[in-house]
Amino acid sequence: MDESTTRIPADAALERPAPAAAWPPRVPRSAHDARIGVRVVDALDAAARLLEWDLWEGDDGEHEDTVALVEVARSVVAERIRAGADLERAHLVALCDLLVTLEDLRRELRDNEVDERLRALTGVQAGLGRLRGIASVSTILDLAPQEVCRSCGFDRAILFRVQNSQLIAEAVHWENDPDGAATLLQVARENPADLTHMLLETEMIRRRIPMLVADAKGDPRVHRTIADAADTHSYVAAPIMPEGRVIGFLHADRYLQQRDVDEFDREMLWAFAEGFGYAFERTVLTERMRAQRDQVRSMVQSTEQLMNELCDTEIAVSHVEGEDSAGVGRAAAMLASGPSRLDQLLTRREVEVIKLMAAGETNAGIASRLVISEGTVKSHAKHILRKLRAANRAEAVSRYLRISALGDQQ
Repeated sequence: MDESTTRIPADAALERPAPAAAWPPRVPRSAHDARIGVRVVDALDAAARLLEWDLWEGDDGEHEDTVALVEVARSVVAERIRAGADLERAHLVALCDLLVTLEDLRRELRDNEVDERLRALTGVQAGLGRLRGIASVSTILDLAPQEVCRSCGFDRAILFRVQNSQLIAEAVHWENDPDGAATLLQVARENPADLTHMLLETEMIRRRIPMLVADAKGDPRVHRTIADAADTHSYVAAPIMPEGRVIGFLHADRYLQQRDVDEFDREMLWAFAEGFGYAFERTVLTERMRAQRDQVRSMVQSTEQLMNELCDTEIAVSHVEGEDSAGVGRAAAMLASGPSRLDQLLTRREVEVIKLMAAGETNAGIASRLVISEGTVKSHAKHILRKLRAANRAEAVSRYLRISALGDQQ
């Protein structure tokens, strides 16, 4: 509130205030708040009568800061008492009683204001606590506007992200109107705002502060397309900057309540935006760590599978080395003369096949090297296993290499 709506000069006429119910409240009023409002109006009416004022000075009788009005009235009454040496006793007593009443009201309003802020901050903390438990970036972005309304008492909220010097709408919440929210989100996404020097958000990026737009219809700094689509009269906006760099914005208003936002709304949104920035950063880090964990887990599984395959091969070779020595001895004795006896046991083509098998070639590779079909390779491999008394290819290769080694030693 500017100074003109709170200053009450002693020699000026005062404009009579509107009923308390018409005063724009900062947050939804409780029954206790309404009772205080009635008492404030009664006290200000009494001040007007005792000080012989005809009108209350103000803006069409609407005052947002009740505490300031009571404070000004209390100051004026106190000054009149100090300067009222010629006042009648009854009038002076009435002024003194009024001063006590105004002082009590001022103290009660201050206490009530502190309680309001504590309740609001408690709600903000509760909302942020619910968001901190979310592990998905897309989910926390979708739910942020809803939590803004739930914890701060707004009717609508929009979450924007800053990307390539543009303001991109990410999520919208509109109390009890999901269709309206979807329409507004579509309009905002189809009309991203360029962060030029004329835009309100550009100033917030530069100054790192939240702002209150009191006249969204006439303020040239707002994004006109989005403001017209939302049909908002006033709103508050706060930057999201977890590490000092602005990464997005939250906008909110009280559209359904049909009242303008005030400084208290701006402070609450600012508190939420600050906490949300850290919650969002935590979620981003958690999601990245989860992705890295899954990647490491996949690598470990692949390594484990490879190790299992190597171990299985080693076990097969060990089985060959530990089998009946008499059988191996007979095979070795039968092929004691080395490669010449191997040539007698296996055909020339089978020798070529077993050599390529020992070199690690697959059936397809052997077929390509020898210019034969894979079926022929399989047939040769079957004969080789039978002739070398091997159970599988690995065992046949092992026996071939041992027999070849014996031939080299001779």
